[in-house]
Amino acid sequence: MLSVLILLLLSWSFYIGYNRGVILQTFYCFGALVSLLFAHHGYKALAGKLALWVPYSNPAEGAATLFFKDINIFELDKVYYAGIAFFILSTVGYAVVRLAGVLVHLAPVDYFDGFEAKLASGLLAVMVSVLFLSMALTVLATIPMPFIQGRLHGSLLSRLLVEHCPFISSILRQLWVTAIL
Repeated sequence: MLSVLILLLLSWSFYIGYNRGVILQTFYCFGALVSLLFAHHGYKALAGKLALWVPYSNPAEGAATLFFKDINIFELDKVYYAGIAFFILSTVGYAVVRLAGVLVHLAPVDYFDGFEAKLASGLLAVMVSVLFLSMALTVLATIPMPFIQGRLHGSLLSRLLVEHCPFISSILRQLWVTAIL
């Protein structure tokens, strides 16, 4: 069921990007990258503060994770808070970009209305959606609750987004696991 929901979100994202146009969607794509750089510079400080405000499910006896098997289950809370902080900062940064996109949308940028340009803008929108879905699912994958772990591991697309998404999975693992632990 989760895979169907992910496919629906990606299809909707393609449709929205296809209709936006390549210039506006390129602006949003670069904005997503800038928001990642913004998040990279501040997520460690925010992660320490979030530990006081955002609850984390402590692992029960015999609990195991299906995604981060090489990490001690009692250290996953650090990865969780780093992921939450990174996700919050990147979302805030992207929201600012989206607000600025309103101004770009007002400019007469309908020069590239061909099928190829619309297809490219749809694919760019899917790439941005995959980025944020991968971040959200990776944060969820750090929670040692059997229900969440089972749902995520039972979905092929969520496993692909968490473990095997090109570039994104390795970057998130580097930022949230290697740099924190």
